[in-house]
Amino acid sequence: MNSTYEFVVLRLAPNPMRGELLNVGAVVFAPSGEATIHIMAPLGKLRVIDATWNASRLADWRHTLERVLRMDRSTAEHINTLAHLGYCKRGEPGMFLAENAAQLDAEISNIRRTYITPAGEAIQSHKRERKARLASELRQRFKSLKVLGKSIDDLSEHLIVPNVPVPDYPDLKADFVFKNGIYRLTQTLDYRVSAQGAHAKINEACVKSMAAQLASKSWGPDTLKLAVVQVPNEFADLADGHLDMLHAHGFEIFHADRQADMHRYVQQALGSEFSGPLV
Repeated sequence: MNSTYEFVVLRLAPNPMRGELLNVGAVVFAPSGEATIHIMAPLGKLRVIDATWNASRLADWRHTLERVLRMDRSTAEHINTLAHLGYCKRGEPGMFLAENAAQLDAEISNIRRTYITPAGEAIQSHKRERKARLASELRQRFKSLKVLGKSIDDLSEHLIVPNVPVPDYPDLKADFVFKNGIYRLTQTLDYRVSAQGAHAKINEACVKSMAAQLASKSWGPDTLKLAVVQVPNEFADLADGHLDMLHAHGFEIFHADRQADMHRYVQQALGSEFSGPLV
């Protein structure tokens, strides 16, 4: 049975006077609330910015984290304290699902690759893989229907706009947004990737779910949350848990390879008055 874990990315300012922040690790919170610290960045990464950092200083910093996390508090309270100390960003934590120790290790490795590993060929390849084709395919379909907008201002023209930042959280985005009385938000998940990429999709699902939740706070509780997914048969079992999580967070899910689903999706995404086909 899958268990839900939460995590925050640890950041550090080796030299506060310079105002530079480095992602150096993560704190992972088990369903029981138990917190585990993972220092992932090598000491040399800190020393590039501030040569006075050494193993002893890094150990002292870790001990500070341990003292904070030993306090008898909830996960949310721990995260608020870490954010107050400047050790992580404020806001909702990341989430992932894991059924056993091997999956947990794989998810922690994915956090390292995504947030900690220096830019290079491997991480660039990973990012290219995560840039799903499905969003581009939908964009082309909307364009052919002459309903695709280019900027947020086009929402007032009743066009569907891609890559819309969430109010107050510009790093979080909705893949597509349409407004006609209410906001209609679409997120996509494309599992036409490698096995490693498919396992990493839970993080993408969590981020996109978080973006939708925060957007709903600004756009109103009537905001429709729609998810268009493409799931090859070989990843169907893996994706089920991810899609269950989206459904639990209020998403209606549509499969891009099912014509009936996409007909229903167009009615939801563009309003029932739109009758043009999307497939």
